[in-house]
Amino acid sequence: MPPRSVETAPSPRVSTLQTRLHRFMHTVVLPHEGAINAALRLSATRPQDAVGPLLAPLRQKAQLAGLWNLFLPISPRASQGLSHWEYAPMIEAMGHIPWAAEVFNSAQPDAGNMQLLDSYGSEALKDAWLDPLLRAETRSAWAAAEPDAELHNPDSLQCHATQDGNSWRLSGQKTWVQGLLDPRTASLLVLCRTDAQAALHRQFSVLLVPLKTDGVQLGRQLQGWGTAQKALAEVSFENARVPIHHVLGQPGQGLEILQARQRIVGLHDALWCLGAAERALDLLIARLQTRRIGEQLAVHHPVWQQRIARTRTGLDTTRMLARRSAWQMDQNDSHLPPQELAMLQSLALPLAVDAVQWSILAHEADALDDSLPLAGLSAQLRLMQQLTPPIEVLHAQIAQGELLR
Repeated sequence: MPPRSVETAPSPRVSTLQTRLHRFMHTVVLPHEGAINAALRLSATRPQDAVGPLLAPLRQKAQLAGLWNLFLPISPRASQGLSHWEYAPMIEAMGHIPWAAEVFNSAQPDAGNMQLLDSYGSEALKDAWLDPLLRAETRSAWAAAEPDAELHNPDSLQCHATQDGNSWRLSGQKTWVQGLLDPRTASLLVLCRTDAQAALHRQFSVLLVPLKTDGVQLGRQLQGWGTAQKALAEVSFENARVPIHHVLGQPGQGLEILQARQRIVGLHDALWCLGAAERALDLLIARLQTRRIGEQLAVHHPVWQQRIARTRTGLDTTRMLARRSAWQMDQNDSHLPPQELAMLQSLALPLAVDAVQWSILAHEADALDDSLPLAGLSAQLRLMQQLTPPIEVLHAQIAQGELLR
């Protein structure tokens, strides 16, 4: 059994790195928050065209400061070689601003994709596709969900690829594809069925598909909840010919790779949610200290005090669970029991949604001001709710794990 909590001091090197990132967030990133929020709001269809020039100098400064690709664990290509536990407070700090992770080249879906390429990709794939991502010269997309299938039930997935000489012929449709419409995106990682005769857990593979491949057709853009920033869309494949060596790992490892990505992204998203909730709580308290309800400052009203207390309690307890999960992944080659991940997801996302919503209520119309992150945080959290299993499914996973103890 893992320990109930894992709280040890980081090494001096890591502690210094964490301090540098927090200082960079406050002194370099935060002063540009209003301008970049405004650019995102005014460029609903192609946000990168407006935001890219504003982010570029920040990204250059982050790279020069050694705050680049921090998500990548110990690897020949890692800039710092941090463990999941060491990286945890850094991704939490990035959650204070919706787009901050991109400054450090640590935004999704690229961070998860780069970790998969580093772990499962051949040297040829790493040289051709991972290295440009690590240098932020290109971006990538992740394509797993399908319109008429349930990702937690792989047998319902229809996208398939058949071997044809020195290539795969890929056919099918994917939806909720993040990053697809970004003009920098050059590749997709696609989960597809490659051997219908094998045992179910060996039927699937992940292929790296160049976006410019013949037969790759971009579909409708999925807008709403501020998703233009993340460029969600549908994509279809019509006998798209993919080089035979563009498979991650070995054919049949697709579900293993899917689960690895779900663990990594699930942990990162939960930590990001903690950062969003922490920022929302800070803004809430500052607002309530200047607002009156009758003769009393709003911060002393029982309803608001209950909300402050619930948020702080949720933050500190969920953070302990997240740090324990990160520690477990470090001890077990990035593996994490499904029950543990479900517990973390069932706590972190609702906590952040409530914290941001309460802060929006306190700020009223000012919540939409470009100088504040609340509108962007709310949009990103609503999108994450759509991409995360329903709370009932998470609770069922937790209960099943408990019954098997």
